[in-house]
Amino acid sequence: MLNVLFICLVSCFIIYIGKRVWKKGNTDFIAGYGKIFTPKDEKQLAKGIGLIIMLFGFESIIFPILSLFFEGIGFYYGLLVVLNFFAIFGLMIKDQVQGKV
Repeated sequence: MLNVLFICLVSCFIIYIGKRVWKKGNTDFIAGYGKIFTPKDEKQLAKGIGLIIMLFGFESIIFPILSLFFEGIGFYYGLLVVLNFFAIFGLMIKDQVQGKV
């Protein structure tokens, strides 16, 4: 039970980080920023990445609690984590293709 509480606290910190990314509107934490990857619409990209980080935090709160009641739910959590990564990559590709309107 203490493990679940610790995970929930870490998840709240992840949600806080996502909220800061959303509000700050800055994506300079991306690897290769300014050299390989230069966002065209940084505010919109930061909003999307912040939202995905916050959703990951909510998932990280919900799944450990659900795992107390259901068996084998870790697979679905892992699947959502992979989908979060693909969503971030999709946002980066969308930013490069669309650009600023």
